[in-house]
Amino acid sequence: MTFSLIALLASLGALGGFAAGLLGFGGGVVMFPLLLYVPSLLGFDDFDAKTVAAVVVAQVFFSTLVAGAVHFRSGRIHRSLTLIAGTTSASGAFLGGIASQWVSNRVLLLLFAIVTLLVMAIMLMPAPPRSQDEIPADRIALPAVPLSFFSTITGMLAGLLGAGNFIFPPLLIYILKVPTRIAIGSSLLIALINTSAGFLGKLLTGQIPFLITLVVVLGAAGGAIVGERAHRQLSSRVLRKIYAVLVSLIALTVWISVWRS
Repeated sequence: MTFSLIALLASLGALGGFAAGLLGFGGGVVMFPLLLYVPSLLGFDDFDAKTVAAVVVAQVFFSTLVAGAVHFRSGRIHRSLTLIAGTTSASGAFLGGIASQWVSNRVLLLLFAIVTLLVMAIMLMPAPPRSQDEIPADRIALPAVPLSFFSTITGMLAGLLGAGNFIFPPLLIYILKVPTRIAIGSSLLIALINTSAGFLGKLLTGQIPFLITLVVVLGAAGGAIVGERAHRQLSSRVLRKIYAVLVSLIALTVWISVWRS
């Protein structure tokens, strides 16, 4: 692997880590298209969707570990919510990680595109009232059954794609009515728990390319710290708008690729 490719992969990893610290997902929704398209656009050999999914799982694990620790220290984690959603989604992620070896590259790409549309639809719902963001963590109502159901499905997507945890922040904010900052912080530790299972599934089936993954992960760790610091400076409303714009751009890019393939 050349120095220029190492620098590129580390930079892309830093972008994914920054997204994790800023917006509360593992960064997979950013890393998946970046790793899939950017290397070939710059003249490097391209990576297929299965390789990208495997690298992204590892990147998400370390991004959420670093950024989640910082958010936890700042009191932006709901422990019960994290435990329920994390454990139920972990079982789905483990199964998804194993099943991904039998899914074609085109199906993975199409699934990723469909998921981005669903997240966009959630983000188009009416913005939560300001009073929702003022609810203390210890007074948040937890609908355990719906939370467990949605978490299991999301975990399976994370295991298949290496990117699925970006569903959690809008799901928690718009559907389950969790305050924005607590939803973002808790989503990081949820992603850490279920990505561990998805990463194990891919590791046991020999899908993880070690050197590429190491470079991306090192970049992601630094980016996650910077992203969390930026998170502190922005309002909940601005964070939601950034999230919506980011997912919309990614959805557009992926659907163009699906149309052309």
